[in-house]
Amino acid sequence: MKRVALLIPVYNRLEYTKQCLQILSENNETQFFRQNEIYTIVIDDASSDGTESWIKEHYPDVIILKGDGEQWWSGSMNLGLSHAFEKLKCDFVLLWENDIFPVDHYFDRLQEILEEWDGKTVACSKVYYRNNPDVIFGMGGSFNRRNGKKILIGWSKNDGEEYGQVREVDWFLGQGILIHREVYRKVGQFDNKNFPQYYGDMDFALRCQNAGFTNVVYPGLKLLNDTSTTGISHKKNQSLKELWESLTSIRSNLNVKTDLRFYRIHSTSILAYGAVVQRYHMYLGSYFKWKVLGWFGLYRKGKQLY
Repeated sequence: MKRVALLIPVYNRLEYTKQCLQILSENNETQFFRQNEIYTIVIDDASSDGTESWIKEHYPDVIILKGDGEQWWSGSMNLGLSHAFEKLKCDFVLLWENDIFPVDHYFDRLQEILEEWDGKTVACSKVYYRNNPDVIFGMGGSFNRRNGKKILIGWSKNDGEEYGQVREVDWFLGQGILIHREVYRKVGQFDNKNFPQYYGDMDFALRCQNAGFTNVVYPGLKLLNDTSTTGISHKKNQSLKELWESLTSIRSNLNVKTDLRFYRIHSTSILAYGAVVQRYHMYLGSYFKWKVLGWFGLYRKGKQLY
């Protein structure tokens, strides 16, 4: 029997948390829940929608850790890691989210992996779009430390044989990740100073590699992700204010400072910064393209006419 803690960071979005806890309770009869000592830890970063009181009323066994509203993803996960490994003396933690949905006997597959853990693997899930469950959102990625090229494997691809094999990856998405206490001992916590929201999972994964661990995606660990709830959306017809926010907000995966920090820490050549320049050149070029088209009436009300 292993001690395993599920870490679920939340900020408002109570309806998603309700669905999440209900789904987990429906899996209580799986071997994973029956053969291990399972703790569910919700890290509530100062929600204002009654999350804490609702959980206490309906799921009194769930452990609630309170943030101050400035924890973001990485800080919230760190609160959970500390509690799970240092206070509860857990063997593993499972990084979870309140907007993911396990399918195809997920926890039975997870139990098999748990029982065969080899002492050096970080077990990662394969994530699909919830509204299109045959299309892959991502199954980890690769990162070339010299030229800076990052690839999210399988992104927006139809599932198939090519993506059906267990594979080693450089980095993972922070959803459905099984981490052993030895990883925590050697790698430490998430870098909530440099990567409070985006890149926190990627940075941690690369540090796992540096410490001698292997990030492995198991296609049998299938999750559906409601991507509509994630961060700031980037639309073609955004205003200048929205453009600026997308480049500066912690909630945006196009935050320039965060991007530069990542490359400063993990790249091995100045050539890697070429990937950064290319990324923002394409993003800003696309923005101004659609602005110009809008001036000439070729792009109206979110519809592409060109």
